[in-house]
Amino acid sequence: MSLDSITETIAHFIGTFELTIEQARLRDQYEEFTALRRKVELDELDDPISIRIATELDLPPGEYDPLPYKLLPPPADLPLPPVPDGPLELSEIYVGPSFDPDPYIPDVQLGTAQTAVLILDPQVPPLIIGSAVTYTFQAIVLNDNDVIGHGDFRDIEIQIAQGEQMLDVALSMHAIATPSLNIEDYKSLEYLESLAEQMQSPMISQIEGVTIHQFHGEDALGVIVNGEVVEEIPDWDDLLPAHHQTEDEEEDDTPDMTPDEWDRSDDDEFGEGHTVIAGGNLAINEVNITVAWVDAPVIAVGGKSVSLTVVSQVAVVSDIDQGEPGVQSDTNVVQASFIGTEASEEWWQDDNEAEPGAEPIVSVTWIQGDLWVTNFIKQVIDATDIDKINTEITASTSLFTLGDNVLSNVTNIVQLGNFYDLIMIGGNMISVDMLHQTIALLDDDVYGEGKPEEGDNNLVMNQANLTTTGEDTVEELDMAHAEAMPLQQIDREAFEDALTSNPDYAGMELLRVLKIDGDLLQVNSVEQVTLLQDQDDISLEAAAAVDAAVNGAGNALLNAADITKTGVDSTIMAAGGEYSDLLLHQAALIDIPEVPDASELANEVIAIIMEETAGIGENAIAQAQSNLTPSENASTDDAMQTMLA
Repeated sequence: MSLDSITETIAHFIGTFELTIEQARLRDQYEEFTALRRKVELDELDDPISIRIATELDLPPGEYDPLPYKLLPPPADLPLPPVPDGPLELSEIYVGPSFDPDPYIPDVQLGTAQTAVLILDPQVPPLIIGSAVTYTFQAIVLNDNDVIGHGDFRDIEIQIAQGEQMLDVALSMHAIATPSLNIEDYKSLEYLESLAEQMQSPMISQIEGVTIHQFHGEDALGVIVNGEVVEEIPDWDDLLPAHHQTEDEEEDDTPDMTPDEWDRSDDDEFGEGHTVIAGGNLAINEVNITVAWVDAPVIAVGGKSVSLTVVSQVAVVSDIDQGEPGVQSDTNVVQASFIGTEASEEWWQDDNEAEPGAEPIVSVTWIQGDLWVTNFIKQVIDATDIDKINTEITASTSLFTLGDNVLSNVTNIVQLGNFYDLIMIGGNMISVDMLHQTIALLDDDVYGEGKPEEGDNNLVMNQANLTTTGEDTVEELDMAHAEAMPLQQIDREAFEDALTSNPDYAGMELLRVLKIDGDLLQVNSVEQVTLLQDQDDISLEAAAAVDAAVNGAGNALLNAADITKTGVDSTIMAAGGEYSDLLLHQAALIDIPEVPDASELANEVIAIIMEETAGIGENAIAQAQSNLTPSENASTDDAMQTMLA
């Protein structure tokens, strides 16, 4: 039955109302269900930032119980691990405690042909914001003492003790004491005064036969080689012994041969004849430092301005060979120094002009403590290549390579910073450059049959280059800079106003200022020590040994230090005054016979050093002397004690 229009409208309204009520009821149920589900998911979540996953990981009881273990505290004095045997390339690294001022060097026994790299942990100031501080320690210890056959050889232990004593003698021949490794010492004016006193009264060795050249102040500028002013420093490559010279490769138009056509006779290694290489060692300590950290055309100092430069070079050589006439080698000793200053104007001022009448914009970099720009480098090479060979040659071709070692310590440092228009230092401005270079070579060989190769000579060279870009002019501190000096960072506006009102900076668009409340310390300390013992006993037998080529020398030793300080021409105004000094010290003790035949000459230096090795024991000395040749025994005369007086 059909409904009228009014009844149908009412029925439709009732149905719509019931659907709306049901939809609201279902929505409430759904939201409650969703909330309960999320509550279950987040039931174990205590912290909304962290998530913890709950899981059952309990193992069956009694089957997989954890083992009882307790970590014990490490011992107070943990011993160093043993150094394993290995090839020359093997390096062992030791990290020691901080030193102040003596370095920590572990007491380890290195195996044959091993290298020890000592990494130390120095103490540096805690506040070095904006500073550049480096410590570099490099040490090579080589024991390449070969023995082939049996014979009346000299005692190796006594020879090594002789080398240690000779190194002590060489170190005592420096003009001043070894540079300090404690960075805080260079901040002390008392320490700087002691350095200045040593430079004014440098030590002069009283050992007989020592040649010493000393130059102070402007006399030390330029190129000085073995105490003489020359035009240029000799080139290391040109001075190298023939054993280390590189031959120019010649063009070969011969077509390459296949492996089946290779002839061993064309290879140098399989050349005819007999060769013994007991020397031919190469030892190099090299340092290159370039510093361009901070500089300015105007430097105002509230305290003192101190600049000290020391170059101390020492070379000790003993080269006395025993054998038939013609076996004596020669040793070329070169000690070269270049100290120079080049002018360099500030190049940025041409583009730093302001509009007429405009005040400069002041940009200040503020350092509330000290500014350190320091480099401490120590390089040591301690090598023994004491070879003993007594053999009979029966082959048609032979090659004995007992030496020919290559040792090298190299350090390159580049420090690049900023240049300013003005540097203001509330404390002192200290600049110290110290170079200590020491070389000791013992090449006393005893030859049997065989003849040295032509050009079988040694080269010993200490080379120092100190180049400064930017000349300094000293003036009194004017009133304008003196009034602005005590202003602190909280008085920044007053400090900037004092600079903008200074007529010296009028017309500049931008004035860049470095304000240091403490001290400015610039230190470059380099110590290089090279000791090489190449005391060989060589005896070859059979008829073929007469024509054998024996290389008992041919060693090349180099200590090279190059320091370049890049800056601009500066006017230094120090309220506490200015002090600067320069010292060049070159000392050499060379024991080489003046005649070719050294069979009847006594090695006086070694003889006296042997007497100084009493710590080894009188029996050991007597045993060592019994192994010497008659001429060497003659060198132990007591009258030679004046050598080390």
